[in-house]
Amino acid sequence: MATKATKQTKFRWADIEDNDAEDLTYLLPPKEVIGPDKNGIKKVIEYKFNEEGKQVRVTTTIRVRKIAVDSPRKERIMERRSWAKFGSAMGDEDDDSRLTMISTEEISLERRGSKVEEPKVAAGHSLAQQAKNGAVLMLCRTCGKKGDHWTARCPYKDQAPPPANGTVDKPPASETGSGKTAYVPPSKRGAGAKRNGTDMKHRDEENTIRFTNLSEDAMESDLRELVAPFGPVSRVHVGINRKTGLCRGFGFVNFVKKEDAERAVLKLNGYGYDSLILKVEWAGPSTN
Repeated sequence: MATKATKQTKFRWADIEDNDAEDLTYLLPPKEVIGPDKNGIKKVIEYKFNEEGKQVRVTTTIRVRKIAVDSPRKERIMERRSWAKFGSAMGDEDDDSRLTMISTEEISLERRGSKVEEPKVAAGHSLAQQAKNGAVLMLCRTCGKKGDHWTARCPYKDQAPPPANGTVDKPPASETGSGKTAYVPPSKRGAGAKRNGTDMKHRDEENTIRFTNLSEDAMESDLRELVAPFGPVSRVHVGINRKTGLCRGFGFVNFVKKEDAERAVLKLNGYGYDSLILKVEWAGPSTN
């Protein structure tokens, strides 16, 4: 709270320049601060000029309180202060010293995962010189010499005799006998190719159902999500218009199991999807 005193002081206006804009605060007595006392009361006495140009005294009374806040952070700080000193700080007899000791020792750090460089062998060192140092040498599989050269760099490669059994690893030749070699998987060799291909095609057509009356916004992901509760599927296809990029109104779903496809036909035929009524039926066999 602040109280204004009515004490007035008359000035000798002849000693002051006749200028209303001049700052006259240097004529005021200095500010006084009294307290705080045992009750926490502090008084601040200030002097200033009022609107009429008269000097007045303003006394402000302030109550000061100290609030101690115990926080976990403060407890950890006090705990660290009780730790025993070590290193260069052990010789410091002042227990209240808060000096932080800095180590000037240079420590080199190695990055994790860095590869250690292996000692390189001089270019002039031959395999025979490495053998003297206890190195294990490989045997050349072409000429049979040990420690002279590697198998890939054998100088007698062209002079080596053919294998004893006379067999040479060659890729299987094509059935046309034109001389061109090409790899043929076992499932496509001979009668197996025709049999396996027919079985796979028959199984795909047997487990395929056809969706019609799909909306233009339908995509493969939408159709896959629609049939997901019925079982695993191997392929989902939606007819797309190449010019517009929109669905042409039909799609196909290949189920892994036939019983899952049957349940999908029973449940989804006549089902309302995206404001349209779906028509779901078994896909007819391909005419190709």
